[in-house]
Parts: sequence; structure tokens; C-alpha cells
Amino acid sequence: MFLKRYIPLAIVFIVGVTMLASWFIPHSPFDAFEIHATQWFDIIASFAMILGALNLLKIQSTKLIHRKKGWQYSLAAILGFFITLTFGFILKGGHFLVLTDIGNNPNAIVNEISKELQIDNQVANNTYTAQDAGDGIKIKKQFYTQNSAIDFKNRLETAGAVIEVKEVKWGGHLQQDNTYFAWIFKNVFTSLSATMFALLAFFVASASYRAFKIRNLEATILLVAGIIIMIGRVPLGVFITNWIPKDSFFSFLRLEILQEWIYQFPNAAGARAIMIGIGLGIVGTSLRVILGIEKSFLGEK
Repeated sequence: MFLKRYIPLAIVFIVGVTMLASWFIPHSPFDAFEIHATQWFDIIASFAMILGALNLLKIQSTKLIHRKKGWQYSLAAILGFFITLTFGFILKGGHFLVLTDIGNNPNAIVNEISKELQIDNQVANNTYTAQDAGDGIKIKKQFYTQNSAIDFKNRLETAGAVIEVKEVKWGGHLQQDNTYFAWIFKNVFTSLSATMFALLAFFVASASYRAFKIRNLEATILLVAGIIIMIGRVPLGVFITNWIPKDSFFSFLRLEILQEWIYQFPNAAGARAIMIGIGLGIVGTSLRVILGIEKSFLGEK
């Protein structure tokens, strides 16, 4: 009972008070505490991600084994998980060439490079011949497989160039083009994300329709403001009130001006009020946790 209840409460209290004090005491050791705390947070978050991945596999595998409704989606989730994991930690791709010596036939080399990179000959000439190679000039194209990079290397060596085939470093393959991970991110994940946001637009439209029903004064204000914002941000809104002179007393009635005023002032005021409320809520919840009043993290009510 002591280990399960009082030790966690003591740890939370000590860490919470120390972290709070570090914001007000700019001296050692408190000045560097935030950096160390952030590192500990990253370590804990890494283990949390591992636990989350294992939990995902457990839930989806159970659904797949028992052939529950929608088990096909569970199969797709498991396959996507392991394929992405493979591209992240085992297969990375991203082979590229480094031109160390252009040889005695630079025109042929430039022609091969311009055809492969699909760029103008003059651009290729300025990039790969008009500068000192030094340790080599990286050709601005990466290949998924080593064989495709070697094929291009052989064509350049036939023309007289000296070429080295290199591979992107681990970690860099997560963001660089023409790697397996970048391919699955851009062609699968990005497409799925775009689809989800496209579907979300219909849900937003449906929710707006329900919210804009005039039931009381607040709903009426929301309806009027929403219509002004939506119409004022498209060319149609400018066209509707274009007859009002911009330099007249009634210029504020132009929809593009009125919607901008609503966005800059009432909307900003409401957003700031919400953020202040969130901040006060965070302070209150944090104090309850630090002082041991809130014990939900211990599994208690």
C-alpha cells in the first residue's frame, strides 16, 4: 500500500514543485532543470510509443484472429505497421552518386545527367562542370535501389566519368526523397490524410447546418457571423458589396471589411478568453495533482 500510494505521490510532489520553482529561480541547478526534464519526457514518451504500438497490435490481432466485424481493416493496419517499420529500421533506399572526376568528355557526361535528371543541358553544365569538384559533386537525384544507381553509374563511367555510389545515412532517410519511408509517407499516408480531411469537410458542413438553426439570440448571432465570414472571404462577397465606396463612411459595411473585423476582434477576443480558461484549468489541475488531491493517475477516483 505504501509503495503503490505514497511513493508515487511523493515523486509527483517533488518533481512538480521543482519544475515550478525552475521557472522562478534562474540559478543553478534550476536553470538547467527544464532541459533535463524535457530529455526525461522524451525518454518516457519513447517507451509510451512502444507500449502504444504493442497495444495496437494486440487489439488489431485479436480482432483479426476472431474474425470480428471489420477484421479486414485490422489486417490492413497490421500490414501497414510492419511495412512502415521495415522501411524505417531495415530497408531505407536513397542511393545517390558523387561525381569525383568528370573526365575528358564533359559534354557526354552533361548529356547523360540532363537526360536522367530531366533538366536543361545548360543547367547541368553550370552545376557539374563550372565548379571545383573537391571531394566530389553530389548528383541531385536519389535512387530507391542500389541497382538503379549502379546502372546510371555505368552509363556515366562509359562516358569517362569517375563516380561513387553512396547511400543516405540512417535517420536522414526519414525525410529525404526517393527513400522507401519517404515514398510510403508521401504516397500512402499523405493521400489517406487528404482523404480524411476531405471527408471531414462534409461533417463540418453538417455540423454547421445544425448549429446555424435559429433557436435563440446566441444562435442568431452565430448564424449571421458565420454567413458574413463565409461570403466575405470569397470573390462573391466582394462583388455583392462592391457598390459601397471604400472611402465612404459606410465602407465598414463592405463584406470583405466586415468579415475581417469579425475575425480580428470578436473572434480573437473569444479565442483569447478560451485560452485563458484553458490556462486556469491547467493551473488548477496541476496544483491538485502536485498537492495529492487529484489521484486519478493512481487509479483512484
